Amino acid sequence: MDQNQNTSSYGLKEDWRTVQSTLEQIIPIYDRTNRYISLGSDLRLRKKGIELLQAEFKTENFSLLDLGCGTGTMTRLFLENEKATSGVTLVDPLLGMMQVARRKVQQDGVLAVYEFLPFQEESADATMAGFSLRDSRDLSVALHQINRLLKPGGKFLIVDLSKPDSSVKSALISVYWKVLAPVIAFLSSGRLGLKFGTLWKTYRRLPKISEFLQIIEQKGYEVTKTEFSMLGGACIILLTKNT
Repeated sequence: MDQNQNTSSYGLKEDWRTVQSTLEQIIPIYDRTNRYISLGSDLRLRKKGIELLQAEFKTENFSLLDLGCGTGTMTRLFLENEKATSGVTLVDPLLGMMQVARRKVQQDGVLAVYEFLPFQEESADATMAGFSLRDSRDLSVALHQINRLLKPGGKFLIVDLSKPDSSVKSALISVYWKVLAPVIAFLSSGRLGLKFGTLWKTYRRLPKISEFLQIIEQKGYEVTKTEFSMLGGACIILLTKNT
């Protein structure tokens, strides 16, 4: 990536409110429909990412923030694993999502967006974002905020969609999320499922994988582990904050 490229161009920008409004509307069908449109891969990717994150800690007692927690799926899977922590703090901008998540996992929650995370500097051992970092309004600011609140050597797990460098693969994945995913969502969840088509905007706004990895390093992280699947359209990325 050109060093002079404006990395703040990534993120939802003016599409943020539209996407957030859509997410509020699809809360009742969110979990079920995600299983269908991801072809069942979302849970597998989440579990694999959580295993990688937990393997980084020799102690069971470490602080963890679930950023963009949605309905609490990442936290639920985390707490179901054998290695428990002293607790997970849920973070999401949508009250409806937070209410579902808190009922599901019985953890404390904070309403906040990625760009304004109300936590002290170097206060968290680890953070995780499951299919939500792409929903940030400004990706550069979001990565800076997460880095700020992590302790030196702290971990940041990203499980999300990704955009391959290959233009052919990227085009195929784009067609899937723009056209096929809404059809699958409609068949599985009715007319409300069609609103999943709006979420294609989050994929459209993503940087390519190589660009994203360079942005990550510029923001003070070391890439610890990466795993890509679905033609490079989904990723698990484990980061360590530089000391």
